[in-house]
Amino acid sequence: MNSKQRLDAYLKGERTDRRPNLTIIGSVVTQYTKITVEEYCKNPHAMADSAIACAKDCRLDFIQIASDLVRTAETLGSKINYFPEKLPSVASPALDDIEDVSKLKAPRVKDTKRLYDLVDATAYAASKCDDIYTMTLVTGPATIAGNTRGVQDFLVDALTEPEASEELMDIAVETEIDLIRELAAAGASYLYVADPVASLFSPEQYKTLILPRHQKIFGEMSKLGLGSRLHMCGDTTKIIPYSSTCGAQILDIDHAVSFAKALEAAQGRVVLNGNIDPVDDVYSASPEHTKAAIIKAADSIGRARAMFMPGCELPTLTNLENVKAISDALIEIGG
Repeated sequence: MNSKQRLDAYLKGERTDRRPNLTIIGSVVTQYTKITVEEYCKNPHAMADSAIACAKDCRLDFIQIASDLVRTAETLGSKINYFPEKLPSVASPALDDIEDVSKLKAPRVKDTKRLYDLVDATAYAASKCDDIYTMTLVTGPATIAGNTRGVQDFLVDALTEPEASEELMDIAVETEIDLIRELAAAGASYLYVADPVASLFSPEQYKTLILPRHQKIFGEMSKLGLGSRLHMCGDTTKIIPYSSTCGAQILDIDHAVSFAKALEAAQGRVVLNGNIDPVDDVYSASPEHTKAAIIKAADSIGRARAMFMPGCELPTLTNLENVKAISDALIEIGG
């Protein structure tokens, strides 16, 4: 059973040889090609080559086409700092005042190199590897808004200037739907939405402000026949009753979430995927500890139908033997 067959079958509820491995390896992939993190973010073919090498060596069940979460915010005017050994960050947000959102227009992917790089990398990786699906990053609307306005300011704006805040997220959604369509045309089969800023909202705010926009994004993926996944960070336990209705097939849960409580909250609407600590259980651990932590996560829910991985992205210099131990554990757990 190859990776494409395994992922498709598992999501259909069919029997598989083991659970799919969808570990968010992030810039760990740069260890394979010795490129800098800055080149990983800016060179789509180098990013794809690194991701393919890592997927094969670590027995992942997707080729990760993603580098950072600031592509769209940069296009909207945020100034970005790049680094050779860590992911880029926002130096200065595009909007000093949320009321200036009226001056922004949703960028088109074909007119924006950094966004179109994801399309290029997806098509390139798919042409190089026919037994593993690409899974390309689509940044979520709350995170784009946070990186365009400043996260703390955006959280305040959502309370004090809700209409302007929603307008900013709608601009983000418009661009990300354009990206989804371009990726589908390039031959993508699976996409994932990373929206860590969304997890900073209360459950009621998520239900009112974020969920309708997530549903719009995942609705477009469904219309185009694309597999889908939502990733948010932190303790999202109280949000899961809502996020599990967004339309994604897979919902990632971080290590702060009880797997058993998450299963109860999701009520079978999605396949949960998580949730060991990416630092304590992988980066700072031994391969033996990592393997045991994955098995413990599975045992905590009686090995119910779910997938298992670190709950968030791994640090750049994570030991590759620890990453490989995740698949060792999944083989032992079985399908």
